[in-house]
Amino acid sequence: ESAEEAAELSKSLPVPIVASFTASKLLWLKRHEAAAWARLAHVALPHDYLNYVLTGELVMEGSDASGIGLLDVGARAWDASAARLVDAELLDKLP
Repeated sequence: ESAEEAAELSKSLPVPIVASFTASKLLWLKRHEAAAWARLAHVALPHDYLNYVLTGELVMEGSDASGIGLLDVGARAWDASAARLVDAELLDKLP
């Protein structure tokens, strides 16, 4: 369902974003499920959430983070300008 959002993000980012990337799904969620978006506190993949429950630390492995579509791979850090394309507060919700 997030193909339109993926195409939009791809126009503004140096790497292509496909509909299976979390970035496009997050933008879709924000646009189509406002109540769910308003409740969003953190972005985590299922195994990252499990690690969070077990350890109390929300972290994400680098290769998983790159699949989100918002990682500056060279810097091994979230790309703040890319995250802002989805939402101004998204960076605070990423591990």
